[in-house]
Parts: sequence; C-alpha cells; structure tokens
Amino acid sequence: MSATIAAGNAPRHPNPPLFGWLSRDGQVGAAILHSRPAPLGLFGLAAADAAELVAVLNNEGRKVDYVNGPVDVVRAFAEAAQRGSEAVDHQLLYRLSGLVAPRTTAGRARLAQHSDREVLEDFTKVFAYEDTSVPFDEVGERLSYNGFWLWEVDGQPVSVASLSRSVAGIVRVGLVATPPEHRGHGYAAAVTHHVSQVALEAGNREVLLFTERSNPTSNGIYQRLGYEVVEEQIQMRLSATHQDIRTP
Repeated sequence: MSATIAAGNAPRHPNPPLFGWLSRDGQVGAAILHSRPAPLGLFGLAAADAAELVAVLNNEGRKVDYVNGPVDVVRAFAEAAQRGSEAVDHQLLYRLSGLVAPRTTAGRARLAQHSDREVLEDFTKVFAYEDTSVPFDEVGERLSYNGFWLWEVDGQPVSVASLSRSVAGIVRVGLVATPPEHRGHGYAAAVTHHVSQVALEAGNREVLLFTERSNPTSNGIYQRLGYEVVEEQIQMRLSATHQDIRTP
C-alpha cells in the first residue's frame, strides 16, 4: 500500500494516509501505516509498544476501526484501546525460500491487459475491501504497472495472480484466484510459480505472500512452491466500547 500511495493511487478518503515509525537507539525499529479502507498496519512493533501507540493515535484524533499485524501485537493494541474487538481475518505471512516448479499442467501464462479488466474483476471480486463506501480501483491500480498475469488454457483465462509494486527489493504475490469450475487442475500453482519467477528475474531480493490460515489448499500450494511461513497475522475490528476480545 505504501508504494500505491507514493504512486498517487491511494483510495480517496476524508482521512489522509498516516505513516509513523518508532525509533530505538537512534534507529527505526518499527513502523505503522494507516490508509483507509485498509486496516492500520503494524510492522515490527512489540506487544509492549501497543499502549504507547494507542496514546499517540488518540492524541492525534486518529480513529482506527481495523488493525492488522502479528497476533500478539494486535491483541495488545486492542486491549490498550479499551474497545471491543473481534477477529475478522487470520493469515499466514510467507517468504519465498527457494522456488520449486509445480507439476506440469495445461496452459500458459499471459500478462493481463486493460482489455482483460472484466475477467480480472470477476476473478478477484472476493478480495474487495469490506468498506465499499470508499472507492478504490484495485484492478486498475495493478493494471497500471503491469501487475497481473492470467493463466490460460486454449485461450480461456482459468486463473490469475498479481504482484505488488516493488519496494526496496521486496514484492508481494497477491490476488491469486481460480473460479470454482477451473479448480483442481494446478492452475493456481502454475500462475503463482510464474509470477514468483517474474519477481525474482526482476531482481527482487524478497518475495512474500499472505494466505488464510484456515485454507489448507492454498497453504499446501505455496509450501510446495518453496514458500515458508514467517509469522501469523490477525486482523481485528474494533468497536466503540470495551468488551472481551474474541478470536476464532
């Protein structure tokens, strides 16, 4: 999201994007990013830092409805905020260790074009932000820098994957989707392998991706391709009053 904001394609929202960092011994030790409708992202913070961050955000008058990051840090943030909280998403962060080719399957990869927009929107609509009142053209944003690839069989798109903008040699695989009628043939693995190879050939030093912790199919695919779990992350919705934290 930080690269999207830098490119001038941030979602339009009354609250401007917020960047922050935590300095330790004169060096940046952690960072935050809040660009609605995306949740507040916590990067490198420890659970012990949560109360101080909540105080800073309150002093700035910054309203946070969703927060995302490592499980213990997000729970500490929700507790320090003294608001009700509900876990709405639980994911695993993966890093590519060594790319492994998947089993051979029919088809080939093709860089998506603007003429493919309708197909891309149909394939990836499951990833739409929950806050639909805030317009953000995710498909258009990724098409603007040639970030989508389709896997086609006999000219028919059957799966899709994308790459984020590269930041400091780090890129993320995302929006991997295969319609139900095309699943079970290895297309998702094939297109994910392709975009991962593209990322490496572009000179990126880190290739990351997220997947739902509860989805054994996608976790199995990524692990077989050479991705390894870095950490568990959770997203929580915060309410107006203090209640017990609920987790899945």
